Amino acid sequence: MTVTNAMFTIERTLKASPARVFAAYSSLEAKSAWFKTPSDIETLNRDFDFRVGGVERFRARWPSGMVSDFQATYHDIVENERIILVYDLFHDADKLSVSLMTLEFRAEGDGTRLIHTEQGTYLSGGVEAVKGREHGTTWHVENLVALIEGREAKPFS
Repeated sequence: MTVTNAMFTIERTLKASPARVFAAYSSLEAKSAWFKTPSDIETLNRDFDFRVGGVERFRARWPSGMVSDFQATYHDIVENERIILVYDLFHDADKLSVSLMTLEFRAEGDGTRLIHTEQGTYLSGGVEAVKGREHGTTWHVENLVALIEGREAKPFS
């Protein structure tokens, strides 16, 4: 088994306060509006306990029958400033990766600079897995920006 370690950062400036951007991450209702799958799925588990030591889980069956499982633990939360979590991602019973995600919310003029950094250990798929994760994560962040700014989210491509 080849292990690939990689990091990527996605930065966006949003036309909203840090409190408003932070709020999009801090409840299941708010996060579900933008952190979703690009196709119809059957949700098997959707747990959300937003606190230090709390866990988040999003387990779903895709039309192909594959089950994806996002399992996260929150390690640090500073309201309106940062969120740090570690998550494992599975497809069926196979662990794909373990990632450290840091979200920073920095006031910038009348808006917020969102800095999303991931440091991951990818257990399969090599560099292509990293590119795929960055692409999918960018799509999620763009969904968030569109929602906050009152625009329609783009379909996954």
